Amino acid sequence: MDRLRERSVLASVKIIQGPDKDRTFELHDGENVIGRQADPVVLTDGTVSRRHSRISSSGAEWILDDMGSANGTYLNGVKVKRSVSVHTGDQIRCGATLLIFTGSGDQTASVNMDENGSLVDAAIVATVPSNEDSVIIPTPEAGEKAIGTLRILYDLISKIGSIFNVDLLLQRTLDKIFEVVRADRGYIMLIDEPDRPRASKLSLRAHRRADDKPNQKVPISRTIITEVITKEVGVLSSNAMSDKRFTSGKSVHDFGIRSAVCVPIKGREGILGVIHVDCSVSDHTYSTEQLRLLTAIGYQTGLAVENVRLYEAAVQSERLTAVGETTAFLSHHIKNILQAMGGGIDIVEAGLRKESLQNVRDAWPIVQRNLGRINELILNMLAFSKARQPLLENININRAISEVIEMVSGRADERTVALMTDLDDMPAVPADADGLHQAFLNLVQNGLDAVEDRTGVVTVNSRYDSMNRQVVVSVIDNGRGIAADKLGQIFTPFFSAKGQGGTGLGLAVVKKIIEEHHGTIDVASTVGEGTTFTIKLPVMPAGLPGDTVGPAR
Repeated sequence: MDRLRERSVLASVKIIQGPDKDRTFELHDGENVIGRQADPVVLTDGTVSRRHSRISSSGAEWILDDMGSANGTYLNGVKVKRSVSVHTGDQIRCGATLLIFTGSGDQTASVNMDENGSLVDAAIVATVPSNEDSVIIPTPEAGEKAIGTLRILYDLISKIGSIFNVDLLLQRTLDKIFEVVRADRGYIMLIDEPDRPRASKLSLRAHRRADDKPNQKVPISRTIITEVITKEVGVLSSNAMSDKRFTSGKSVHDFGIRSAVCVPIKGREGILGVIHVDCSVSDHTYSTEQLRLLTAIGYQTGLAVENVRLYEAAVQSERLTAVGETTAFLSHHIKNILQAMGGGIDIVEAGLRKESLQNVRDAWPIVQRNLGRINELILNMLAFSKARQPLLENININRAISEVIEMVSGRADERTVALMTDLDDMPAVPADADGLHQAFLNLVQNGLDAVEDRTGVVTVNSRYDSMNRQVVVSVIDNGRGIAADKLGQIFTPFFSAKGQGGTGLGLAVVKKIIEEHHGTIDVASTVGEGTTFTIKLPVMPAGLPGDTVGPAR
């Protein structure tokens, strides 16, 4: 590891989707492995294999390989079957995680900005206002170009309209710009505080350079960017017109004299940032038509960024509302449990004062029962709220069922409810023992809650479906059944058909655990006759990472 830290940082990957969203990992010369047990890109995504894929430097080139992962590696949506080159802005998908690759470490560095005009003596050639009319070309003979511009904008909107991540949206915008105009470099920077654009700093959010161009450290003009932000106009500029060094007779190429376009990213309420592209005038000089096109792209990008921020605000608002409703619901339920427990404790205390052991014996089960209800509620809350990947072991399903039956047999005996099992011989199944234990426990307790004292029967069956290579477990009760209009809601969090007697989390947790094992759960019920829950678990779960499971338990 010490040797790894000493290697120079050459590139980076930033996670824009998945459990590790917004984390950035530095890549070094040599081999860089991505995975759950990898170095240096360590992911917590359970759909990623332990050593999923590899990015290696080969001279100035970066190479991506899949390492035999269970779910595959994708580069820009195409599955990686052999070694492929990666470039700045490329998307790499591993399982449910999406990463953006940035070569040469540019993305994490600040823009090389000329703050006082001592390096870049740039002159403004033309300006275009940034508004909804910026795409209109005033001359009739330019109609064909206008149609082409509209097609470009339509394609851009179709590509970014369904993206709800600002960084990915900006990178896609920059990719489109490189498709339609020649550029050596491109930057997209956003204002940190949109309400104070003139006083705020700019943050680099997307960057790209031409594949055939070296990484140049030529600065860009702060004067031009200030002009764009303060006057809300797109600017076409060149430092060839007034650069004092250019009078010495040396070539444009010697000094890297550049043509540049800088346009505002403008939303409905004001300036959000800027797009800056430039190239050497020895290769290309931008025109006013290209300035007008990029200004229109900047305007559409601003609207898209605002839409993403509005969406994020709405999601956050909904999340806070859901948290409030959940807290109120659970607080009410916990209050009822504590009140029942308090009553039992009062009777116990009264019995102790009177030295009446019988009163204590009568009240103590009330305290025990409500302690169990709180424990059950907490376990279900933890299981439901936490995204987790099953810890796979080869387990005997029948043993897990037997342990659950043994746990609840005392409660069943108190109510004279029959607990029956019909367990078939079956192979060991790769599963999370604790998770399945909780799922089976919730289902059996749910059955006990549904049946009547003295006449109730809860039966647990298991069998092996060799044709489909799956284990089938059924929990059957002869209780009151579930009405047809409520059957579709029973797996919804906090929905309960038990009134004050249920939290509405038990069946939601069961469904979550079974789906984490790539299994299914179905329910069939008849009012007045009973309910049957059927779980199907694959013996070799498809799509899970290629972990080595331990011996059968």
